[in-house]
Amino acid sequence: MPVRFGEFVLDSDTRDVLGRDPDLSVTLESPSISRRHARVRVAGGVATLEDLGSKNGTYVNGQKVAAPVTLSDRDEIRMGHLKLTFRLVAPSPSTETVASRDG
Repeated sequence: MPVRFGEFVLDSDTRDVLGRDPDLSVTLESPSISRRHARVRVAGGVATLEDLGSKNGTYVNGQKVAAPVTLSDRDEIRMGHLKLTFRLVAPSPSTETVASRDG
């Protein structure tokens, strides 16, 4: 199930690192963010967040992340001076095939 992180969409089976490094899949431009600040892992419809030893820390709902944390819809994530809201996005339903009426 894809999830939306800030303005970034993360699909299943991803391990996306967030930070200032422009080569990362999710780049956050703020001097309060470490080059490799945190990692979001999505597997089996479950997303976890872990801090990667950042200088200013990573917080979920005001609690400092010391070990990987499972994320829930609408969790507030703070990294440095940035606040992000984690959102679960329901998968789009597939197209339903209907029988033809001509025949």
